[in-house]
Amino acid sequence: MRIEPAFSAEAAEALHRHLASELEWWRVVNQGDKTWDLGPESIAALDGEQGAAFMRSVHDAARDGFQFLFDSVRVSENARERADRGLLLDRLLDMLNSPATLAKLRRLVGDDRVTLVDGQATRYLPGHFLTGHDDGVEGKNRIAAYVINLTPSWRTEWGGLLQFHDARGDVTGALAPAFNAMHVFTVPQLHSVSYVAPFAGAPRYSITGWLRAA
Repeated sequence: MRIEPAFSAEAAEALHRHLASELEWWRVVNQGDKTWDLGPESIAALDGEQGAAFMRSVHDAARDGFQFLFDSVRVSENARERADRGLLLDRLLDMLNSPATLAKLRRLVGDDRVTLVDGQATRYLPGHFLTGHDDGVEGKNRIAAYVINLTPSWRTEWGGLLQFHDARGDVTGALAPAFNAMHVFTVPQLHSVSYVAPFAGAPRYSITGWLRAA
């Protein structure tokens, strides 16, 4: 489902500014079941032949398996740690975990087990992607996923679409990252984020996470 607008225009614009200019982004990439977080210095080192070799390894893994490459700012599940850091991103997660918002989310997805919302900020630059997966990780107790889109004036041709797949690999639906729209879908459900084109005119910003049971 799509909730639009997700926030007031003023709040959405503040969140976009926060993601675009106030955060230190880390690049996240998986190698099989392991996830690597590359800080700004490591990202800067990925130029020339070293960067080309890195991208070849990522593309080789994506050819036949689960692979992702994008930038992230993680948010703690601990309210005290969020308060200590004090970013607008942290305050948003506090709001999503407030009793009033949790009650609304339980009604939205029709499941009274929702007791926790986790999240992270994501930034997809040209060449970033997330291949097909269903979010069904044992022990995480994920009930639904959400994506809050925060890039003004995104064009479909730039890629970065939230795509849903069937067992044959056909795309049964695709959602553009419309600004100030929140997409919510149940887990497990096979989906991907399509490759962001080299000519994309802006980063694809969003805040994503899961509604979870205890």
